[in-house]
Amino acid sequence: QDVPIAVSAFSAESLEAQQIENTSDLQLTLPNVTFTKGNFTGASFTIRGIGDLCVGVSCDSATAIHMNDAPLFGTRLFETEFFDLEQVAVLRGPQGTLYGRNATSGVVNTITARPDLSGFGASGEAEYGNYNSIKLKGMINLPIGETLGLRVAGFFLDRGGYTENLFNGDHYDDRSMYAVRGSLRWEPSDNTTVDLMGYYWR
Repeated sequence: QDVPIAVSAFSAESLEAQQIENTSDLQLTLPNVTFTKGNFTGASFTIRGIGDLCVGVSCDSATAIHMNDAPLFGTRLFETEFFDLEQVAVLRGPQGTLYGRNATSGVVNTITARPDLSGFGASGEAEYGNYNSIKLKGMINLPIGETLGLRVAGFFLDRGGYTENLFNGDHYDDRSMYAVRGSLRWEPSDNTTVDLMGYYWR
């Protein structure tokens, strides 16, 4: 069935050109979308005025968060950074038919870059800024034969705090985080045969 749908999609090139580095930056380029950090470790993603107004582990979210079309629960969106992505899509809701429950206001779907079977590839970038900020991103794409590929991507961020305590000179709101993601891709050829055998234990 062909149906109209309100969706905003950003490719990897668009994310870099518009300097969208995390989920919070999406609200700067999307209409009727807001993102706020909630109490404790929670966050609220609001689309068309509908979001997560309930604070607590037992509350159901109104905006679904997906990675590679798989739902994520208990996400810490305000801490994440985008790296080695193929696309970020924001679908305005309701999206219950395609994405199930907790998609009343819509869905934020992040698609990671898949391994490329055509050849070896690698990339990296480094950034240094004030408050002793150090940011590193990189990926390695390794084809294993003609039908199997491996891709490993990583991210590292360390910086001092923006807020200074005038009494003792300590700084707060610093960040120190890293992430590593591995992907394995297998595309069977026309000559591939798979034999399934069942084993039973008593």
